Amino acid sequence: MNRRFLRLTMLVRTILENNGKLTFKDICIIVLKKFEVYSGNLNLELKKYSSSTFEKDKTAIFDLWKIEIKCDNYNRYSIHDVSESIFQNDLMNSAIFLASLNSDMLLPGFVIPETRQNTGIDYFHVISEAIEAKKKLKISYFDYISQNKKEKIINPYRLKQKDFKWYVLADDEKDPAIPFKSYALERIRKIEEAGRFRPQNIDFETPYKNAMGMFTNGEPEKMILEYDLRDGNYLKANPIHQSQTIVSENKENIQFEFFVKPNEDFLMELMKRSWSLKIIEPISLKEKIRSYWERALERNG
Repeated sequence: MNRRFLRLTMLVRTILENNGKLTFKDICIIVLKKFEVYSGNLNLELKKYSSSTFEKDKTAIFDLWKIEIKCDNYNRYSIHDVSESIFQNDLMNSAIFLASLNSDMLLPGFVIPETRQNTGIDYFHVISEAIEAKKKLKISYFDYISQNKKEKIINPYRLKQKDFKWYVLADDEKDPAIPFKSYALERIRKIEEAGRFRPQNIDFETPYKNAMGMFTNGEPEKMILEYDLRDGNYLKANPIHQSQTIVSENKENIQFEFFVKPNEDFLMELMKRSWSLKIIEPISLKEKIRSYWERALERNG
């Protein structure tokens, strides 16, 4: 970890948190404020942030991560690529974590890390190399429903994370009608190289544009949801989707609007705070959530 890498991630995070609202002066104040936590650490502390350094950082961010920071006519800065913002949040969290390590590469005693483990890491390196070398993979894939292992030959293109799980996005040679499928790495029981493949031009961005998590099925819809003040404030601080906006707010409730595919991952996210959830629209979503509650009552009645 070094000051420059941390500064770059701090800069992008600052702009994303206030997209299109900050001038360089505003950005400078916030970035320096974020760096106060590293005061006294000679390798990481930052006491000033000049405009020339800012311009160099913008260039470096584009060269390294293909994230373009744009300036409008009012000298306010923004980033418009949503997929990069998701990447940057993970990168920023990793940067903060690495910056906390002491000289022995151990966390200090006052830091309590998440105990839930990321799954599928065993095959991460093998799949990464196969993607770069354009190599097919023969995998033994475990089916949770049938409890059987199925042999598949896949052409890997991307690695994608959802919560604590990693997936490989790949096309299945036996199912060419589907552009790509996602395979959870923790369900792979065996893996080996199976020759090379010629990459196809697959669009991975559009299917996930208005989706949440790994599922890309369904069409995006306008949704208005209401939560009590406690849960509403939690969503304000931790948006669950990039389309989230506030419709109204009072002393008891907060209403949010979303434009998202009502897929399985989105529904699971809604169920996390279903104790205060009120679905305003659409009716189809209200009926679907109600059916889940009714079946839960039957199982636990």
